[in-house]
Amino acid sequence: MMLNFIIEFITFLLITSIVMYCYYYFEEKYKRSVIMKRLFGSRAAAGVYEKRRMNTDFKEILTSFGMIAMPKREEEVAGIRKMLGYAGYRFHSAVVIFFGLKLLLALICGGFYLVVAILAGKLELRGLLFVFFPIAAGYYLPVFVLKNKVTARHRKIFQELPDILDLLLICMEAGLSFDMALDRVSKELSSIAPVLSEELGRYFLEIRGGLPRKQVLTNLADRNGEKNLVNVVHVLIQSANFGTDIAEAIKVYSESLRTERKQLAEERGAKISTKLTFPTILLILPALMLIILGPAIINLMERLK
Repeated sequence: MMLNFIIEFITFLLITSIVMYCYYYFEEKYKRSVIMKRLFGSRAAAGVYEKRRMNTDFKEILTSFGMIAMPKREEEVAGIRKMLGYAGYRFHSAVVIFFGLKLLLALICGGFYLVVAILAGKLELRGLLFVFFPIAAGYYLPVFVLKNKVTARHRKIFQELPDILDLLLICMEAGLSFDMALDRVSKELSSIAPVLSEELGRYFLEIRGGLPRKQVLTNLADRNGEKNLVNVVHVLIQSANFGTDIAEAIKVYSESLRTERKQLAEERGAKISTKLTFPTILLILPALMLIILGPAIINLMERLK
């Protein structure tokens, strides 16, 4: 009896709080939209400003949560910082925002589970133990998404790299130096290879900052972590150390990359027949058996009648 009263009281408080929050939120939003329209003169300009402000506010919320959930030891954060760099998130507060997102999603998933359990009337003392599953799912979901983003970005670099090397080779054979050819390639392929063009733009920022070429190339490889890009950087560094022709080394490695990409495409093509076996069995075979055995079953049922 006491437990039912507590559940009903908590449900009443939650619903009342949600209704009051929605009322004050929409009232404040309407007043703010009127004021912003008067300030900026148009609804579009006010909308752009509001969107930018909301992103900033959301980042501040995630930062406050991240300061709570972020580990204190640097070695525990180094792996996440490296993964965020591989995915392209290199701003200063990326690690703090990542841990804040993990904590916020964990709280949201756990709170959603409790609300659903309360509304369904199935919240018991034993059922509270299951709240840790949605909390764990929300906490580890950003890690799963981050790994997928790293894989997708590495795949993009692998697809863009042969085109970059081919155009770089053409520019160097036309008489341009390595840095001039790399600058021309990064500008020409900005729409076709956006990821590597952005990385090459950062390469030239470090070059203009006074860093030696070897250090800048090493930073380029460490920043992205894609194995083929790392191998290209090693080839360029070794060519510079031993005084060999960089254009010839780029030509050989570009051909090997295209061969590898062709072999991967052939491998995926060969796997299609195996992957189609299970859909064929599960979708086509029942219909085929129904067509073949259907008339026989109908005749058998009529004879038994």
